[in-house]
Amino acid sequence: MEVKGSAVRTVPEFIRSRFPEKYEEWFNALPEESANIYNGFIRSGDWYPFHYGVHVPTEILGNVVYGGNTHKAAWECGRFSAETTLTGIYKFFVMTAPPAMVIRRGSRILATFYQPTEIKIMAEGDGWATLHITKFDEMTEVVENRIGGWIEKGLEVQKIKDPQVAIVKSMARGDKVTEISIRWT
Repeated sequence: MEVKGSAVRTVPEFIRSRFPEKYEEWFNALPEESANIYNGFIRSGDWYPFHYGVHVPTEILGNVVYGGNTHKAAWECGRFSAETTLTGIYKFFVMTAPPAMVIRRGSRILATFYQPTEIKIMAEGDGWATLHITKFDEMTEVVENRIGGWIEKGLEVQKIKDPQVAIVKSMARGDKVTEISIRWT
């Protein structure tokens, strides 16, 4: 499983931005494989191993910053990623398109961050959508929560107040698909 460098970069950027006093502690806790990735220049368009590029560093973030709460660490990293990704022309698109269109396009954007993966909109209606991740070779709750946080922040960037994003089914916990329920008003 591989992850795009732009997603890898958000982990240290998030820590430097929100918890600069914890950066050194986080970095020193990384295994050698992760530290080697972060010691070099991370190219946004290059592919990196998912496990050491995102999963392990996010788990360590949860331990160092959130008292072991990996769910919150991953969710907040996903929100930060959307905040930093949805700028420029993407932000213009997000601000002018209806929420359902943003979710459809957003699912395509998210699929470009991980390979191999399949993310589909399974159903949608006025104020809701159901997203399925049907293929993800190393699915973990970390990535499910990163994606959930990304979607939530993406809707907030669109000026939607209090979007509701929930992981209803989880491949990481043994379900056949990861199902994300999205509701907005």
